[in-house]
Amino acid sequence: MKLIATLFTGWILIFSSSAPLSAHSEGATSVHEVSAQSAPTAKLEVQRDPTGGFNVRVVTTNYLWKPESASMAYVPGQGHAHVYFDGVKIMRIYNEWFHLNLFQFAKKPGEQLLTVELVANDHAPYTTNGLPIGAEQLVNVLSSDLAPKEDNRLREVGLVLIGAVLAIGVVITLLATKRWKNSQ
Repeated sequence: MKLIATLFTGWILIFSSSAPLSAHSEGATSVHEVSAQSAPTAKLEVQRDPTGGFNVRVVTTNYLWKPESASMAYVPGQGHAHVYFDGVKIMRIYNEWFHLNLFQFAKKPGEQLLTVELVANDHAPYTTNGLPIGAEQLVNVLSSDLAPKEDNRLREVGLVLIGAVLAIGVVITLLATKRWKNSQ
């Protein structure tokens, strides 16, 4: 029985560790609505990096980057930013510069939307008139920017082999247990 439990646990670990993780799972439960006069602003300066991806500068006004206060209490006018690529949250940034690694985040070639949303220390977005404060820009993803496609056939064959070995182990254990009980 211990062998079966061990095999089952191993099976679960193999499959649970192969699932990709999402970027960030914390979520804000509120927003910080600010007046248009005192609202922070953001604009993006995006330059293609010769070695791949883009170097991005988030130019802000009325906003203080406070990386040491991330996940802390709300203080008006300060915080960090959440970055989205093609509608998916990919990272937090704590100052005005970051590198957008297309090899890691891009899934297809063509124009895709880069969005930076200014958020308070508590991760709640700043809004004006109900709209998030930030900036967005289309970036052109080239086919050469994409990660090489993974050949999943080898992985699938490996998983089938592992499954077969586990099944054989279970059968052998059951037969040995039955033989042992019959000899008693």
